Amino acid sequence: MHTMDTRGRRFVSCLLLFALLASCLPFTASRQLHLGQCVINVHTQELKQYFSEIRQSMLTEDSHMGLRLLKSHTMKDVQPTESCCFLRMLLRFYVERVFSSYSTGQSHVRRSTSNLANSFLSIKKDLRQCLQHAHMQCHCHEHTSHKFADIQASFDKLNQKEGAVKAMGELDSLLDWLDGFHHLRHHS
Repeated sequence: MHTMDTRGRRFVSCLLLFALLASCLPFTASRQLHLGQCVINVHTQELKQYFSEIRQSMLTEDSHMGLRLLKSHTMKDVQPTESCCFLRMLLRFYVERVFSSYSTGQSHVRRSTSNLANSFLSIKKDLRQCLQHAHMQCHCHEHTSHKFADIQASFDKLNQKEGAVKAMGELDSLLDWLDGFHHLRHHS
């Protein structure tokens, strides 16, 4: 039986260290969103992690607990052929209105909010590029446009910071919709 030399022990130790480190890394599998000819990957677990880091702050800051912007039935009632359009409008809404209207002195909340905003920007960019590449457009019918207009109207009834807090506190509805989206394979 041969004993390992120093180099062999270091190699085995490095392999064990890498295996240990890999097991500690967060799971970042992505979901595929099928939007007609476009398929984009979204890291829903990562988004949910960022949301979980700010959720309690949003609940604490929310002074309009009786008001809902993203009603679960609204998300479920979006027709598969309208999902591309609805997602595009929600991404633009969150990037341009929600994240840009929120500020906080809490560094951990600011960091997680920034991570969410960057992730939404990335999804928005991927969707735009895919649509351009596929020569596809996301069209909304009146019913879906009306649903989104209701979300914006409720948001606009609040001041900017209150609206941002409310919308960020309801991200779980959007993330659940995205997480379940991979079951939908549809054509626009």
